[in-house]
Amino acid sequence: MSEVARLVSLASFLATHPRISVGEAARATHRTPQELLRDMNALMMVGVHPYTPSDYIGYATSGPGEHGLITLYSADHFKRPPNFTPQEALALKYALEHYAQAADAPTRRQIDELAAALAESLHGQAARELSRREPGFILPRRTERMRELIGRLAQAGEERRVVELEYFSAHRGTLSRRRVHPYRMVESGSHFYLLAMCELAGATRHFRVDRIRHAQTLDETFPESIPGRSKAGRMEPAMRGRKFETLVVEFSREAGPDVLEEYGTLPDVEVTARANGRVVLNLPLFNETWAVGFVMSFGGHATILRPQSAREALQRTLAQALKAHQS
Repeated sequence: MSEVARLVSLASFLATHPRISVGEAARATHRTPQELLRDMNALMMVGVHPYTPSDYIGYATSGPGEHGLITLYSADHFKRPPNFTPQEALALKYALEHYAQAADAPTRRQIDELAAALAESLHGQAARELSRREPGFILPRRTERMRELIGRLAQAGEERRVVELEYFSAHRGTLSRRRVHPYRMVESGSHFYLLAMCELAGATRHFRVDRIRHAQTLDETFPESIPGRSKAGRMEPAMRGRKFETLVVEFSREAGPDVLEEYGTLPDVEVTARANGRVVLNLPLFNETWAVGFVMSFGGHATILRPQSAREALQRTLAQALKAHQS
């Protein structure tokens, strides 16, 4: 989960739990009391220039230490009816569509009600822009399966039950069975991952949920305690095995910031930001099948600089894809 998502999630939690104690709120959001207050101080600075405290969100505490009660409050201008610009209306419309993809049926009904209320509240140019825009997201057929799978994995983690996965490893190009101890779900970019102890590897791993072909919850439980979020660590590269080359990829100015954020602090990975805004990524290459899929996921925003064998593998893949789609 990104830092912005963590802060928004905290604000949402406090808004729905008024006058909860600092200690209870910290435990519920997987923080220490000190971390919670630090994050709230950061939220207070969200606003508009010159970014004075409480432009948008503020909070108050009553009582000493973690037993004191914390209350979230919003700026007075939030009480006035919103007056969206066309750009703001479209951004909100697309955000609602995005969250609807992973929502359950009751939540989707609430999102539909919000979307309808948004359309009714708009006038003039904003209303015209919203009415003629097509949906920004297409709901995939597997959405329901993904939602059900995420729910089962999360429940298995809560019950501390071992799960047997049938998992496709993209960098190896193989399907394997693994027994895992599910800890929690992690969202990174546009994907959901299961953070779990893998018995085969003897260490924690992140399993991308859309690559889990089958998951069976077993009656067996696991004994170890689930690590706190502060000890879970950042996501590691999805690469294991024997390194045989270094993959060097150049990213466009548009993709560069995301690459810096995602890979900038990972071990065994070197990221260089160039003056022209482009970013060059050096990372271990374990499997060219993974490299091809990785680079293709960025479309025209990524170019393999070396090795030549990886460039040729990408060219072959693109040629085969083009041939398959020619009439």
